[in-house]
Amino acid sequence: MQIATRTPTKLGMIGKMSRSENGLQRLVIYYESLFDIEENFNYYRWNDYENARRKFVKYLMKSRAA
Repeated sequence: MQIATRTPTKLGMIGKMSRSENGLQRLVIYYESLFDIEENFNYYRWNDYENARRKFVKYLMKSRAA
């Protein structure tokens, strides 16, 4: 079983890209950073991790106040 050992790289990129991206893209990066915790890295395999993070972001985007 392959364990995801990826580190959250988007956290460092938020400051660099915040001026060039629109608000929704920054919100997606923020939501992805909420999912990027050590518990999730150790729990999911790489493909499952990407799918779970995508579903997490979609859920938060749909459930946010309009």
